[in-house]
Amino acid sequence: MKKQILTILTVGVLAGSCSLDRTPYDSLTNESIKNTPGALGVLNLGNYHTLKSWVENWHRVTEYPGDNVALSGTTTDNLFYSYTYQRLVTNSRVNNYWSNSYKIIAGTNALLAQLKEGEGAESDQIIAENLYLRSLMYFYLVNVFGKPYSQNPTQNLAVPLQLSADPFEVLPRNTVKEVYDQIETDLLKAEGLFNQYKGNVYGSVYAAQALLARLYIYTGRDQKALEYANKVINSGEFSLLSTANYTQIATGAPESNPENIFAIRFVKDVDYPDNGWYTIGSLYASIDGSGWGEMYASRSYLEEVRKYPEDVRAKFIVPKVLNNSTELNAYYVTDDYKYASVVVTKEGDDYRYTENGASKLLTRKSNGAGAYQYFITINGKERTALMDYKLENRNGFLKYFITKCSGQEGQAHLWSPPISRLAEMYLIRAEANAKLGNALAALEDVNVIRKRAGIPDAGLWTVEKLGDKTALDVVMAERKLELAWEGHRKFDVFRNGFTMDRRYPGTHLSVTNPFYTVSPTDKAIIEFIPEQQIVLSKNVLTQNE
Repeated sequence: MKKQILTILTVGVLAGSCSLDRTPYDSLTNESIKNTPGALGVLNLGNYHTLKSWVENWHRVTEYPGDNVALSGTTTDNLFYSYTYQRLVTNSRVNNYWSNSYKIIAGTNALLAQLKEGEGAESDQIIAENLYLRSLMYFYLVNVFGKPYSQNPTQNLAVPLQLSADPFEVLPRNTVKEVYDQIETDLLKAEGLFNQYKGNVYGSVYAAQALLARLYIYTGRDQKALEYANKVINSGEFSLLSTANYTQIATGAPESNPENIFAIRFVKDVDYPDNGWYTIGSLYASIDGSGWGEMYASRSYLEEVRKYPEDVRAKFIVPKVLNNSTELNAYYVTDDYKYASVVVTKEGDDYRYTENGASKLLTRKSNGAGAYQYFITINGKERTALMDYKLENRNGFLKYFITKCSGQEGQAHLWSPPISRLAEMYLIRAEANAKLGNALAALEDVNVIRKRAGIPDAGLWTVEKLGDKTALDVVMAERKLELAWEGHRKFDVFRNGFTMDRRYPGTHLSVTNPFYTVSPTDKAIIEFIPEQQIVLSKNVLTQNE
């Protein structure tokens, strides 16, 4: 009998998950699958393991084009082209993301081809988990390579729907609507097949419902988004971390976080034995001598998160003070989007600075909701000021380290990225209500998130406080703060027809023809199909504009 040599892929033990201390195979023939006891379960674990290779470039292609990050230098790493919207058909990061996505899809298809619904609880559970994983891959693929659903989804192309176990099948690109329809079909089927909850590092009925809630809000079916967000919120399975424990979003093991619905599990001292160089968090911060620390929190994010000193989300921003300096500076942004500063002295709640030999008082303004911001007037022009002890800089860009993607279980850059968590469900419900005209209900859910962040009652939203804002404006601003660096921001802006505002310091403005703002209809908001994939398809795949 002809047998294929098995490719063995070792996976680490997940804490508290005894079934994951096995060694899964990532490639088996159909015959081997049938004849190898436990092979289906082991292959199932292999698909989860492959997510670890997928997640790094997933983060780079989804998060770097947003407005929460500021790179401090140019680089030959192809991540620079996603960050600057200067697309390349040969972008190795984008190609790696595509390849790993389809590798996981191929793994799910191989399992789904071997199983039939209704043959047993175990096989139904495996079917459901793999329908969820396949849907997750297609959800991000359709958003990275296809235009927002609000822009002619029946005509705009996305990615090929590979649904068979044939790895050599070459398919053309499906439309955006076709991909979303398949995701919905798979998730609804999965929802009905799940029969056990194995924890938040596995696919589950709640993970499927959370992704459906997101799918429905992305496709404009607000009532369905409301329905599915409610399913997760009302399940009783999840709860928001307390204000005091908020930073456990980064530092705790994912299973210990009661608001995680699905997270990609990385294991301490196993996945990153070198403390995490070449990880997601390593570009955001240098911790204990590990990490590049070259991409910082954007000025727009800093100004928002610092409006309330009590906001615990600001704890994920660590200003890198120069040599333990005690010299206080007011940092502001010039007309050409560079950082500048003046030395200030503190007098009670006031700050003073000197301009042209004259002592002046920074303007302290209240927004009427318990928050204050300071403004400095330089050469007759008023600018927002942030007070910090003298900071280190790289190429003139201030080192505001981001630590939300680092520090799990005390390891420098270990992080188990959350794909869905309960806070998102509250914000999806808020967005759905805002779009359905239920402003009061929308603001109530936004306030759930703000209160948990530690914002005082004076900073909570009411309809009367909206002024010239809409409830949707408020929801989107809260999503920017709460879901930062979790792969949402770019999609949130463009799917709602908003313009991405990147008028702040960073090397995205140093390229030829930089994007100071990015329109939701600009062709650059989606990545090119990797040239390598077009060649491999023998030009069956067509290129984005």
